[in-house]
Amino acid sequence: MRMRDFLLALGSALPAVVASLAAGCGPSVDTTPGSGGAGTGGSGGGTLVSGSAGPGGFDAGLDALPDYVDPGCPDAGPKLMMFMCDPYKQGNGDCKSGEGCYIFVKYPTMPCGQEVYGATCAHAGSGVQGSSCTGGQSCGAGFVCVVSGSGNQCVQLCQLQGQSGCTGGLVCEPIDVEGFGGCL
Repeated sequence: MRMRDFLLALGSALPAVVASLAAGCGPSVDTTPGSGGAGTGGSGGGTLVSGSAGPGGFDAGLDALPDYVDPGCPDAGPKLMMFMCDPYKQGNGDCKSGEGCYIFVKYPTMPCGQEVYGATCAHAGSGVQGSSCTGGQSCGAGFVCVVSGSGNQCVQLCQLQGQSGCTGGLVCEPIDVEGFGGCL
């Protein structure tokens, strides 16, 4: 085979060889000519692009997460409330004997849905202020299970406006159910 024929054969096979090598590297290697890839001088190797780490371990010009797309939700209407009992007036007859009135928040399952805030009757637990809890009903009537720096614990419900009813130096702080507080 003459040198000219060899170079022509090599030249026609080269794109397929480069493509097969690049396929194993994934989309983070730029194989365009003159991009700093192997054989163009310098330190060799492919030039890292989208999703690659720059100096200091992160390329500040690239986002790690995809861009947020606003679902275009209409303005939210009035808050959705579903109160079957009064959580501040335990034992007033709203709930059966042995039950307490527990607040809840039901988070939406749809992108533009609204939270539902409310209270319902459920079997009363025995947890008091500071008791460890696994859910609302592990706390006694008038208490709610919250996540705190000390783990999940029962805290007394309190009113954010006016006299809170908190004792022992505790302060009434807002919790997840809008309009309600817990003695923390």
